[in-house]
Amino acid sequence: MKLSNVRKILFITLSNIGDVILTLPVLCALKDNFPDAIIDVVVGPRPEQVFKKDPRVNRVFVYDKHARLKDKIAFVKKLKAEKYDMAVDMKTSLLPVLIGAKNRLGLFSGNQFLRPKGQRNDTERPLLIRALKAAVLWPRMYKSGIKHKRLVHLDSLRPFGIIYREQKNVYIDKDSRGTIEKILQDRGVRHADILIGVSPGSRSHLKQWRKEGFIDVISNVLKNPQYKVILIGDINEAGLSKEIANAVKHPSLVDLTGKTSLNELFALIEKFNLLLTCDSAGMHIASDLGVKVVAIFGPTDPSEYGPVGDKDIVIRKNLKCSPCKKAQCSIGTHECMSSISSEEVLAAVHKIL
Repeated sequence: MKLSNVRKILFITLSNIGDVILTLPVLCALKDNFPDAIIDVVVGPRPEQVFKKDPRVNRVFVYDKHARLKDKIAFVKKLKAEKYDMAVDMKTSLLPVLIGAKNRLGLFSGNQFLRPKGQRNDTERPLLIRALKAAVLWPRMYKSGIKHKRLVHLDSLRPFGIIYREQKNVYIDKDSRGTIEKILQDRGVRHADILIGVSPGSRSHLKQWRKEGFIDVISNVLKNPQYKVILIGDINEAGLSKEIANAVKHPSLVDLTGKTSLNELFALIEKFNLLLTCDSAGMHIASDLGVKVVAIFGPTDPSEYGPVGDKDIVIRKNLKCSPCKKAQCSIGTHECMSSISSEEVLAAVHKIL
């Protein structure tokens, strides 16, 4: 099948919001290269709202991995009935095979352009040449020989010769921007204020910096009357933000943790001059939108998951055990995060501002 005949695409993405943000360049590349094609998305329940208002997306199918086997089989049958011309799978699952997509990128790629050289015909070679040329045009995000996950996802499109153009990939709707404008105005934020977002929480406690560190940095930052600090995060992190806000007790500190929808959070982060964060979904959103980031890293590898802006700063300790990429600290000290001082973080914030 010629790629020019692709009219219906299924994009299968991941289950966590931050991971989904890192796959959005793939969605944008598909839309740019197949502007007339219908694109449906399969996503987990938590990041569903990433796509709900996105005009690039036709339908959103929510896959629940905890569903009964009977419901999972019905889900696959429903997708198979759609008869997709192409399935692009970020999960490397069996789904593209099970739904019978004509062109597949994922764990079991059935695409004709991936056949060994002796089995290809002359009509396929121009697309293979395009794929090779695309390699030199790809964003270069290599650190210490490790590929950033954003680039790994984009690499999956190379066999099709699909080229990505650098852009903001997160979609923000007009209504969400309007809502955020009103929320900030009601809390005394002026257009002239310099907005510093702070995302103190993380889905993993190992990736989380000390609460006292955030309190110290925010208290020092707010000595400048031009600065406003906005606390962000999901509802599960509201308790942590409340403790920080109560400790700082400053009128220029606004706590919006868990008080916005995901689309409104996109619009809020877009307005920041800087985001101070751990390895979090907020960091990936800010990085995608071109917002400057100071990111605190410990057990995870910034070469794979860090911010990608030229002026972003990653703070981490060069320890033998870090990055360990583990769910628990094997030596029990959490030194990779606990040894990072508020002075280091404050210096990085001031350097960017």
